[in-house]
Amino acid sequence: MTNSWRSFRPEHTDANALFAAFMALNRKAFAAGFYNTAYHALAAALYGAHARQDAEGLAQVERLAVEQFAVIDAIAPAYEYATQSAEASELPSIFTMLARQAQAMLLRLAHKHDPA
Repeated sequence: MTNSWRSFRPEHTDANALFAAFMALNRKAFAAGFYNTAYHALAAALYGAHARQDAEGLAQVERLAVEQFAVIDAIAPAYEYATQSAEASELPSIFTMLARQAQAMLLRLAHKHDPA
Protein backbone atom coordinates (compact mmCIF):
# COMPACT_ATOMS: atom_id res chain seq x y z
CA MET A 1 0.00 0.00 0.00
CA THR A 2 1.38 3.39 -0.93
CA ASN A 3 1.22 6.54 1.13
CA SER A 4 -1.17 8.29 -1.25
CA TRP A 5 -2.54 10.39 1.61
CA ARG A 6 0.66 12.43 1.40
CA SER A 7 -0.51 13.90 -1.89
CA PHE A 8 -3.39 15.53 0.00
CA ARG A 9 -1.20 17.48 2.37
CA PRO A 10 -1.25 21.19 1.63
CA GLU A 11 1.86 22.57 0.07
CA HIS A 12 3.04 26.13 0.31
CA THR A 13 1.65 28.03 -2.65
CA ASP A 14 1.78 31.73 -3.27
CA ALA A 15 -1.88 32.80 -3.06
CA ASN A 16 -1.32 35.64 -5.52
CA ALA A 17 0.12 33.23 -8.09
CA LEU A 18 -2.78 30.85 -7.58
CA PHE A 19 -5.32 33.65 -8.08
CA ALA A 20 -3.52 34.72 -11.26
CA ALA A 21 -3.48 31.14 -12.52
CA PHE A 22 -7.24 30.75 -11.99
CA MET A 23 -7.88 34.05 -13.77
CA ALA A 24 -5.66 32.99 -16.69
CA LEU A 25 -7.43 29.62 -16.88
CA ASN A 26 -10.78 31.41 -16.88
CA ARG A 27 -9.77 33.61 -19.81
CA LYS A 28 -8.32 30.69 -21.76
CA ALA A 29 -11.39 28.51 -21.24
CA PHE A 30 -13.72 31.40 -22.05
CA ALA A 31 -11.88 32.23 -25.27
CA ALA A 32 -12.19 28.57 -26.31
CA GLY A 33 -15.94 28.59 -25.64
CA PHE A 34 -15.76 26.35 -22.59
CA TYR A 35 -18.07 28.58 -20.57
CA ASN A 36 -18.77 26.16 -17.72
CA THR A 37 -15.05 25.59 -17.23
CA ALA A 38 -14.47 29.35 -17.39
CA TYR A 39 -17.14 29.86 -14.74
CA HIS A 40 -15.56 27.32 -12.38
CA ALA A 41 -12.09 28.81 -12.82
CA LEU A 42 -13.54 32.24 -12.06
CA ALA A 43 -15.34 30.83 -9.00
CA ALA A 44 -12.03 29.35 -7.81
CA ALA A 45 -10.43 32.79 -8.22
CA LEU A 46 -13.31 34.28 -6.23
CA TYR A 47 -12.72 31.95 -3.30
CA GLY A 48 -8.98 32.55 -3.48
CA ALA A 49 -9.53 36.30 -3.31
CA HIS A 50 -12.00 35.86 -0.47
CA ALA A 51 -9.57 33.73 1.52
CA ARG A 52 -6.94 36.46 1.16
CA GLN A 53 -9.47 39.20 2.00
CA ASP A 54 -8.45 40.79 -1.32
CA ALA A 55 -10.96 43.49 -2.24
CA GLU A 56 -9.32 44.20 -5.61
CA GLY A 57 -9.38 40.50 -6.50
CA LEU A 58 -13.05 40.26 -5.56
CA ALA A 59 -13.80 43.34 -7.67
CA GLN A 60 -11.89 41.84 -10.62
CA VAL A 61 -13.94 38.66 -10.42
CA GLU A 62 -17.18 40.63 -10.22
CA ARG A 63 -16.28 42.76 -13.27
CA LEU A 64 -15.15 39.78 -15.31
CA ALA A 65 -18.28 37.76 -14.49
CA VAL A 66 -20.45 40.65 -15.67
CA GLU A 67 -18.34 41.19 -18.81
CA GLN A 68 -18.28 37.51 -19.73
CA PHE A 69 -22.02 37.18 -19.18
CA ALA A 70 -22.61 40.07 -21.59
CA VAL A 71 -20.37 38.43 -24.19
CA ILE A 72 -22.17 35.11 -23.79
CA ASP A 73 -25.52 36.82 -24.30
CA ALA A 74 -24.19 38.45 -27.45
CA ILE A 75 -22.44 35.51 -29.09
CA ALA A 76 -23.91 32.36 -27.51
CA PRO A 77 -27.55 33.02 -26.60
CA ALA A 78 -28.30 29.29 -26.74
CA TYR A 79 -25.76 28.54 -23.97
CA GLU A 80 -27.69 27.07 -21.05
CA TYR A 81 -26.84 29.97 -18.72
CA ALA A 82 -27.26 32.83 -21.20
CA THR A 83 -30.13 35.17 -20.37
CA GLN A 84 -32.49 33.66 -22.93
CA SER A 85 -31.94 30.09 -21.72
CA ALA A 86 -31.77 30.97 -18.05
CA GLU A 87 -35.05 32.90 -18.20
CA ALA A 88 -36.73 30.04 -20.04
CA SER A 89 -35.79 27.71 -17.18
CA GLU A 90 -36.61 30.40 -14.59
CA LEU A 91 -33.11 30.17 -13.17
CA PRO A 92 -30.53 32.93 -12.91
CA SER A 93 -27.30 32.64 -14.87
CA ILE A 94 -24.37 31.19 -12.98
CA PHE A 95 -22.31 34.20 -14.11
CA THR A 96 -24.89 36.57 -12.63
CA MET A 97 -24.88 34.62 -9.38
CA LEU A 98 -21.07 34.68 -9.28
CA ALA A 99 -21.04 38.47 -9.76
CA ARG A 100 -23.59 38.83 -6.94
CA GLN A 101 -21.54 36.57 -4.70
CA ALA A 102 -18.42 38.65 -5.36
CA GLN A 103 -20.37 41.82 -4.61
CA ALA A 104 -21.67 40.36 -1.34
CA MET A 105 -18.15 39.31 -0.32
CA LEU A 106 -16.91 42.83 -1.08
CA LEU A 107 -19.65 44.35 1.08
CA ARG A 108 -18.89 41.99 3.97
CA LEU A 109 -15.20 42.75 3.66
CA ALA A 110 -15.83 46.49 3.71
CA HIS A 111 -18.11 46.12 6.73
CA LYS A 112 -15.53 43.97 8.50
CA HIS A 113 -12.88 46.66 8.07
CA ASP A 114 -15.24 49.59 8.80
CA PRO A 115 -18.06 48.31 11.05
CA ALA A 116 -19.26 51.84 11.87
